[in-house]
Amino acid sequence: MIIRLLTQADVPEHNKVSSQAFVYPCQVNDPSSVLPCPKVLGAFDEDDRTLLADFELHERRCRYDGGLLTCAAIGGVAAKPEHRGKGAVTALFRHLFRQAHYDISILYPFSEPYYRRLGYERVGYSLCATVPFACFSHIPRNQDAVLYEGGDAAALLATYHRCAEGCHLSFVRDTAEAFPGDPYAAQRFTYLWQNRSFATLSVDRAQSTVFVQELYFDSPASLLGIVGFLRNFEANQTHVCFESLPADTPLLRYVEDMKQCDVRLRPTGAARLLRPEAVLKAHRYPPRDGAFTLAIAGETYRVTHTQRGVAVEKHTPLPPDVTMDVGSASRALLCGLTAPAYCPGLTIHNPSSDFFPSFPPKTAFFTDNL
Repeated sequence: MIIRLLTQADVPEHNKVSSQAFVYPCQVNDPSSVLPCPKVLGAFDEDDRTLLADFELHERRCRYDGGLLTCAAIGGVAAKPEHRGKGAVTALFRHLFRQAHYDISILYPFSEPYYRRLGYERVGYSLCATVPFACFSHIPRNQDAVLYEGGDAAALLATYHRCAEGCHLSFVRDTAEAFPGDPYAAQRFTYLWQNRSFATLSVDRAQSTVFVQELYFDSPASLLGIVGFLRNFEANQTHVCFESLPADTPLLRYVEDMKQCDVRLRPTGAARLLRPEAVLKAHRYPPRDGAFTLAIAGETYRVTHTQRGVAVEKHTPLPPDVTMDVGSASRALLCGLTAPAYCPGLTIHNPSSDFFPSFPPKTAFFTDNL
């Protein structure tokens, strides 16, 4: 098996794999076809031409404790049915794990048990809330939002970065590709409210519902502003469905009658540590001196933190305070710990270790589609 990045010459093979995996018609040899992103990693047969499986590799940066981590964001994992179960997808991921320039990896798993075997672990939840417009009747309507129709996205991107700054593990957006530049063709519309909040939405007339795919705001005033603008749709629609909100969203505090609403909890996505030492160095520790030792999948790390900085020593001879597999370490280091005694894959050797107060729970939230 040969693992390498796809080139334009491999597009017909990529089309075959994607068409079979995701069940859609395509012209395999369409000359206008291109790869879905700059980097697509593929597993080829020994002839280096027959593609067995591939995935999209998006190189991103994620917010983490006021800093940034490099992230391998994975999407479009696909394999030909006749080659499934032969290790092609696993070989792709093991190749990725050997890359030294990514700190973490994030994906949206089609099967949590499958990706858990590769070390990916669920890192949080999002809320989906369907609310009758009548429950927002106390919020004044306004017409202060502007529709983004492509072109200059500087104000929209600046608003996203300011609003997403407090969203743990959110992606940095270097371009406006996440926003529909031709909303009339896409039937998805992004409205920017006074450069302080925005909503990306679509409308389903049959369900009489406005579906909000993204909602970002930076203050109570900007939240009320964008919700007040959304009320302009209530002349024709009865409900608004916020499809993805942080689990601790303050939006629901402004709903007048929660009994009329449908609120559901959904997994946000899954993440895996690729360079634990990079995450341990980037982490923001309590403002006091401390030290702990942890073992992750056979590698032992000694962390010493003071108000002057943090030092991480790999391969320390000291016995670990905590032993974790990759999945439990990914969950603990990236999103903190709740009830560590009930955390599968984590063994506590020293309950009074400085490790536990160093990693309080955090709400992870990221919305970019992969």
